[in-house]
Amino acid sequence: MRRLQFGMWHELNEERWEKYGMGALNGLEISQFSGKAQLEKLQSFCAARGLKYGVHGPILGSRGYKLPRLNSPDPAEWREAMRQVEEETELASRYGADYLLYHYPFFPIFEPPIRKLYAKMPDSSSRYGYGALTRSAFRDISERLFHELGQLQHRYKQRILLEHDFFGDYEDVFIEMFLRHPDIRLVVDTARVDLTHRAFHGFDPYVWLDRLAPSVYLVHYSNLRYEGDTFTHHLPVREAHDEDESCGDAYRYLQYLAQRNSEFHVTFEHNPDLVELRELETIYRRAADACGMAMNP
Repeated sequence: MRRLQFGMWHELNEERWEKYGMGALNGLEISQFSGKAQLEKLQSFCAARGLKYGVHGPILGSRGYKLPRLNSPDPAEWREAMRQVEEETELASRYGADYLLYHYPFFPIFEPPIRKLYAKMPDSSSRYGYGALTRSAFRDISERLFHELGQLQHRYKQRILLEHDFFGDYEDVFIEMFLRHPDIRLVVDTARVDLTHRAFHGFDPYVWLDRLAPSVYLVHYSNLRYEGDTFTHHLPVREAHDEDESCGDAYRYLQYLAQRNSEFHVTFEHNPDLVELRELETIYRRAADACGMAMNP
């Protein structure tokens, strides 16, 4: 059964689920829970309500948001990243997660000059330039990464997904990896798709979605509002955004992808406090209708 999901970080908050689930959602996406006791509580909560949940890595954490550097050119750093992934894969499997996801490439890869460098994009200390990670090196590391993730999936019977991050001029290598390794599925983030389109020369979001549509397992659905050289993200995708040039095209991306893939799930990766409950229900129903998904009345 396809899912419309609510994002919940740090702990299970039953009051927020009741308020924002509205009887319309049937899944959760969690991240950085405080400990295994919270995972046990979550597992019981989902079992009692017939829900499934996925994990945006890291599954546990209380010291900031640190993703594993899956394409690090440093061998020791890469091994440490894979150690973390294996540890969390085992944990996600033990507590019944439907999926575990990480960002790829991570660190992201690009270097100026680009079409537009927005203030909130990764700075030079939080990304790889092309000198630090050449195209051939990125391809080799990616091949090894996808192979290792496939092995972990098989070993722990745990689905592992990769959410796209900035890949700069290496779009061809990025696409190639998913086409060559169909057992590793993709997470599309509608906000990052739009930001990539606005920030980088030559990126056509619709061509990219068309080529990768069969690989998509999950969509992170939210929008952006651009203001000069910065942006606000994690916005609910309101109908008013459709004709607002200061906002991203999240709804159009969702529609376009749904015409090419009828199986993916949707996580509303937004701040629901920004809209009234009546409008939030409309946002849920509009996304479900765009995807041809049933939603509870």
